[in-house]
Amino acid sequence: MKKIYQLKFLFLFSFLLFGNLCVWAQASLPFSYDGGNPGVTVSGLTATTLAADNSTSPKMRFGSTASSLVLNFTGTPGVLSFKIKWIQATAAARFPGNFSLQESPDGNTYTTVQTYNSTTGTALTSGTIVTETFTTLLSTTRYLKWVYTTKTNGNIYVGAINLAAGSLLSVSPKALNGFTYISGRGASPEQTFSVSGSKFTHDISIIPPADYEISTTSGSLFQATNPIVLSPLDGVVNSTTVYARLKAGLSVNTYNENITISSIDASNQTVSCAGKVTPVPALRIMDMSNIVLGSVVGRSNTQTINVSAVNLSHNLGLSLTGTDANQFSLSQYSIPVSNGSVPNTVVTITYSPTSTGNHTATLIMSSNGAMDVSRVLNGIAIVNTGVDVVHKSLNVSVQDGQIVFTADPDEVVQIYNCMGQKIIEKITVDGLNKISLTAHGVLLVKVGTQVVKVIL
Repeated sequence: MKKIYQLKFLFLFSFLLFGNLCVWAQASLPFSYDGGNPGVTVSGLTATTLAADNSTSPKMRFGSTASSLVLNFTGTPGVLSFKIKWIQATAAARFPGNFSLQESPDGNTYTTVQTYNSTTGTALTSGTIVTETFTTLLSTTRYLKWVYTTKTNGNIYVGAINLAAGSLLSVSPKALNGFTYISGRGASPEQTFSVSGSKFTHDISIIPPADYEISTTSGSLFQATNPIVLSPLDGVVNSTTVYARLKAGLSVNTYNENITISSIDASNQTVSCAGKVTPVPALRIMDMSNIVLGSVVGRSNTQTINVSAVNLSHNLGLSLTGTDANQFSLSQYSIPVSNGSVPNTVVTITYSPTSTGNHTATLIMSSNGAMDVSRVLNGIAIVNTGVDVVHKSLNVSVQDGQIVFTADPDEVVQIYNCMGQKIIEKITVDGLNKISLTAHGVLLVKVGTQVVKVIL
């Protein structure tokens, strides 16, 4: 007994599951059916208490009150046609019952399209097949129901159901991604989609969301329009290109919104737009002053700088420009970005003069979308005379407003400002040297090939 009960339960569960799956399935348009009771084998059709089929079309027999047939479909309905016939059971000149065709957007609430009776609706003559045609189904309709609401005499037969696709609205593509700009530099570059339609009697309206704008022209001719209205000509709306962009003046944020395309004649469609406004990129060289390097022809001198960046979408690049750019080199010319940032990175500048005199180049730090940051590189090169080497370690300090250092006698001391301009040049004395200056700020003290930066 337990096994029989389990088998019965399994059968009932399977019937409910697969039966519902068939009921829930939707028909695609255009749809055509001219058979008998569809049972659960025809996608989109659900029959309730239909009687035995007729032998010829129309075959489906509505034999009792509440007998019904429901067609559930996808897409906008067009022209509906079907055959209907009444066969009287007892003598009657005209059909005395009530049979109706109904439509619904959701399968719950129905409105009557046509009633068949002998008083307020279409009267049917026994044995006569009538072909019905309806051209004004609502664009939102997704369910049609034929139902015997009152039976007093005879059976109703329905068949040869044909439902054409209605107005065809085409939108492509349905998604646009990558609308972006840096804060304060909008609007975003444009992207496009196309809209077309057939079998339309009403306009197509294209409505942008709050943070996007649309136009039928591009570039300098872009004119934000809300809504864009496309009118049919002989039922046709030719393919129209629509330009969309993320509005200027938005705050840093992500903007995922939909453009709506609608018409009374068709179901609404949307184009999803994904965009963002990003923070302003910032490039930083921690060393605020320009760089001054001294060396002897044929030798090199180096100095390090600290660089970093935030809010980047591309790698950080470094380059050298100017007439004397070949006198300098960098330890690296590209620094990869990670999660929009470049952490503090030490870059070494090398000055390798090939001729005497002053050399100038420009160090430029750049990244796509960011404002360039630059520093002037000043190089001072002298000839190796044999007396340009400092024999004592160069230690420079500031005391009582004077520059103080220790040197060997008869060395040349040169002092430069941060722009690379020489302020003073003189010969050192043996031991402690003190130099008074009116200039203040960042200064470079050069003795021989050694250069020390001080702040006076």
